[in-house]
Amino acid sequence: MSNTEHEFADTNRHLVEVPDSFAIARWPRDADVPTIARCILGTLNYEPHTADTTVLRRALETLIEHELAAAHKLAEAR
Repeated sequence: MSNTEHEFADTNRHLVEVPDSFAIARWPRDADVPTIARCILGTLNYEPHTADTTVLRRALETLIEHELAAAHKLAEAR
């Protein structure tokens, strides 16, 4: 384990570091990318941060939109 990793008793708990603070986001072990992104985004919405998280928020929102559009196209192809 490197010095940037942390071992949690609850394996569904993951540490997301935002400069100057820490937030805990939870997602199922078998979660897909949009679910993980929504969990992190939700944590950013409810946890106070001293750092500007605008770029991270936009990146997560874009990732969610991209993944959902790809899933929609796949469903239409069927």
